[in-house]
Amino acid sequence: MGTRILTISVRPVGTAAVVDLNGAIDLGNSPALRTALFHELPQASRLAVNMKGIRYIDSSGIATLIEVLKKARDIQKEFTLFGLGPAVYDVLKLTKLLGVFHIVDNEEDALRDPAP
Repeated sequence: MGTRILTISVRPVGTAAVVDLNGAIDLGNSPALRTALFHELPQASRLAVNMKGIRYIDSSGIATLIEVLKKARDIQKEFTLFGLGPAVYDVLKLTKLLGVFHIVDNEEDALRDPAP
Protein backbone atom coordinates (compact mmCIF):
# COMPACT_ATOMS: atom_id res chain seq x y z
CA MET A 1 0.00 0.00 0.00
CA GLY A 2 1.53 3.29 -1.08
CA THR A 3 1.59 6.37 1.05
CA ARG A 4 -1.29 8.65 0.33
CA ILE A 5 -0.30 12.19 -0.44
CA LEU A 6 -1.92 15.24 1.11
CA THR A 7 -0.94 18.74 0.10
CA ILE A 8 -1.90 21.58 2.42
CA SER A 9 -1.69 25.19 1.31
CA VAL A 10 -2.90 28.19 3.24
CA ARG A 11 -3.81 31.57 1.81
CA PRO A 12 -5.03 34.61 3.72
CA VAL A 13 -8.28 36.17 2.55
CA GLY A 14 -8.84 39.33 4.54
CA THR A 15 -8.74 38.32 8.21
CA ALA A 16 -9.63 34.73 7.37
CA ALA A 17 -7.43 31.85 6.28
CA VAL A 18 -8.43 29.48 3.50
CA VAL A 19 -6.79 26.08 3.66
CA ASP A 20 -6.73 24.25 0.34
CA LEU A 21 -6.39 20.50 0.71
CA ASN A 22 -5.56 18.06 -2.07
CA GLY A 23 -5.27 14.30 -2.09
CA ALA A 24 -6.24 11.97 0.75
CA ILE A 25 -6.44 12.33 4.52
CA ASP A 26 -5.46 9.21 6.44
CA LEU A 27 -3.66 7.98 9.53
CA GLY A 28 -0.29 8.74 7.96
CA ASN A 29 -0.87 12.40 7.22
CA SER A 30 -3.67 13.53 9.54
CA PRO A 31 -1.13 14.60 12.23
CA ALA A 32 0.40 17.04 9.72
CA LEU A 33 -3.06 18.36 8.90
CA ARG A 34 -3.83 18.77 12.60
CA THR A 35 -0.58 20.67 13.13
CA ALA A 36 -1.26 22.98 10.18
CA LEU A 37 -4.84 23.76 11.19
CA PHE A 38 -3.98 24.26 14.87
CA HIS A 39 -1.21 26.63 13.76
CA GLU A 40 -3.57 28.74 11.62
CA LEU A 41 -6.55 28.80 13.96
CA PRO A 42 -5.39 31.39 16.52
CA GLN A 43 -4.08 33.74 13.83
CA ALA A 44 -7.18 33.99 11.64
CA SER A 45 -10.65 35.29 12.37
CA ARG A 46 -11.96 32.17 10.70
CA LEU A 47 -10.62 29.05 9.08
CA ALA A 48 -12.26 27.88 5.86
CA VAL A 49 -11.12 24.46 4.71
CA ASN A 50 -11.43 23.69 1.01
CA MET A 51 -12.18 19.96 0.72
CA LYS A 52 -12.72 20.00 -3.05
CA GLY A 53 -9.47 18.18 -3.77
CA ILE A 54 -9.97 15.46 -1.14
CA ARG A 55 -10.76 12.11 -2.69
CA TYR A 56 -10.43 10.01 0.46
CA ILE A 57 -10.71 10.54 4.20
CA ASP A 58 -10.53 7.93 6.96
CA SER A 59 -11.58 7.98 10.60
CA SER A 60 -8.31 9.57 11.72
CA GLY A 61 -8.93 12.42 9.31
CA ILE A 62 -12.45 12.88 10.66
CA ALA A 63 -11.09 12.80 14.23
CA THR A 64 -8.58 15.51 13.30
CA LEU A 65 -11.34 17.75 11.91
CA ILE A 66 -13.37 17.24 15.10
CA GLU A 67 -10.36 18.19 17.24
CA VAL A 68 -9.90 21.38 15.24
CA LEU A 69 -13.63 22.14 15.48
CA LYS A 70 -13.51 21.80 19.28
CA LYS A 71 -10.43 24.00 19.47
CA ALA A 72 -12.11 26.60 17.25
CA ARG A 73 -15.13 26.67 19.56
CA ASP A 74 -12.87 26.98 22.61
CA ILE A 75 -11.19 30.08 21.21
CA GLN A 76 -14.36 31.36 19.49
CA LYS A 77 -13.23 31.14 15.90
CA GLU A 78 -15.29 30.20 12.86
CA PHE A 79 -14.37 26.83 11.34
CA THR A 80 -16.01 25.98 8.04
CA LEU A 81 -15.67 23.17 5.53
CA PHE A 82 -16.54 23.78 1.89
CA GLY A 83 -16.40 22.10 -1.51
CA LEU A 84 -17.03 18.61 -0.13
CA GLY A 85 -16.88 15.93 -2.79
CA PRO A 86 -18.84 12.67 -2.51
CA ALA A 87 -15.98 10.88 -0.70
CA VAL A 88 -15.93 13.33 2.21
CA TYR A 89 -19.67 13.99 2.22
CA ASP A 90 -20.53 10.30 2.40
CA VAL A 91 -18.15 9.68 5.31
CA LEU A 92 -19.57 12.62 7.27
CA LYS A 93 -23.09 11.42 6.50
CA LEU A 94 -22.33 7.85 7.60
CA THR A 95 -20.72 9.06 10.81
CA LYS A 96 -23.68 11.41 11.40
CA LEU A 97 -21.37 14.42 11.51
CA LEU A 98 -22.89 16.50 8.73
CA GLY A 99 -24.80 18.51 11.34
CA VAL A 100 -21.75 18.92 13.58
CA PHE A 101 -19.61 20.85 11.12
CA HIS A 102 -20.46 24.14 9.47
CA ILE A 103 -20.53 23.03 5.83
CA VAL A 104 -21.14 25.29 2.84
CA ASP A 105 -20.88 24.90 -0.92
CA ASN A 106 -18.15 27.35 -1.84
CA GLU A 107 -15.45 29.70 -0.63
CA GLU A 108 -17.64 32.78 -0.94
CA ASP A 109 -20.19 31.28 1.46
CA ALA A 110 -17.43 30.04 3.77
CA LEU A 111 -16.09 33.56 4.16
CA ARG A 112 -19.44 35.26 4.54
CA ASP A 113 -20.40 36.26 8.06
CA PRO A 114 -22.92 33.88 9.56
CA ALA A 115 -26.39 35.29 10.07
CA PRO A 116 -26.80 36.49 13.66
